[in-house]
Amino acid sequence: MTKLYEKAADSLFSLPPILIGFFAIFGYLIFESQALISGLLPAEMGDLSREVAAGFLAVAIHLMILLTATNSKLVSHAFTIFYAFCSYGITALFFDAFEFSGKSNRAIFSAHLFSVLIASINYLVVYLLVGKYYEVKDNRSAVEKLQDANELLSQREETIRLLNETLTYKERQLTNSQQEATKSNESVTKLNEALQRVNQEFTESKEAATTYYQKLSEAQEQKQSLEKELHQTQRSLKDKQDKIFRAYEKLYCPHCESSFTNVNAHNVHKRNCK
Repeated sequence: MTKLYEKAADSLFSLPPILIGFFAIFGYLIFESQALISGLLPAEMGDLSREVAAGFLAVAIHLMILLTATNSKLVSHAFTIFYAFCSYGITALFFDAFEFSGKSNRAIFSAHLFSVLIASINYLVVYLLVGKYYEVKDNRSAVEKLQDANELLSQREETIRLLNETLTYKERQLTNSQQEATKSNESVTKLNEALQRVNQEFTESKEAATTYYQKLSEAQEQKQSLEKELHQTQRSLKDKQDKIFRAYEKLYCPHCESSFTNVNAHNVHKRNCK
C-alpha cells in the first residue's frame, strides 16, 4: 500500500498528469470559443456550417495560443500576456460576466472569478507543460549522458583491464627474461671461469713449451758440440789410421807380400829379397 501511495505521489511530479489537465482545459476552451464564435457567424451559413466553421476557428485560435506560449523564446513575452487577457475576456463573455441586470452580486463575482481562474490556469498550464517537458528532456538527456558516461567508463575499465593484462603479461615476460638473463650470466660466468682455466693451462703449457724449447735448444747445442767432437775424433782416428796404413806400407814387402813388425827387419828383408 505504501508503494502505491508513493507511485501516486510520484505521478503528480511527472508529465502525464500535466498533459491530462492541459488537454481538459484545452478542450473546454475550444468548446467555449466555438459556442461564442458560432453565435457571431451569419445565420445564412446554416447551423451545421456555423458549428464546423466555429470549431475549426476555435481550434486554430487556441492552437496558435498554445504554439505561441510553448515557443515564447521566439516571440515577445507580451503576446502570452495578451493571450491570457483574451482568454479571460472569452471566458467572461461565455459566462455573461458583463451582464449585470437580473444577476446577483454573487453570480457576477463568481463569473469574473472563474474567468480569471480559467485564464490563469490556461496561462500557467502551458508554461508548466513546457517547463516539465524540458525538465523531462533534460533528465532524459542527463540519463543518456550518464549511460554514455557509464558506457565510456565501462570501455575505459575494459581498456584498463586489457592494459593490466598486457602489463601482467609483459611483467611475466620481463621476469622470464630476467631469469634467462640470470641463467645467461651464470653461463657466462662459468664460461669465463673455464676460459680463465684454459688461459691458465695455456700459460702453463706456454711456459712448459718455452722450457722445452730451451732444453731442446740446449740439447741441440750439446748435439752440435758432440757432433763436433765426434767429427774431430773421426778426423783424429782417420789420421791415426792413415799413419798406421803408411806405417804398415813401410813394413810390407810388395814382392813376397811379407810383413814385418819392425823397420830393421823390413830393411834386411828388402835387401835380401831383391
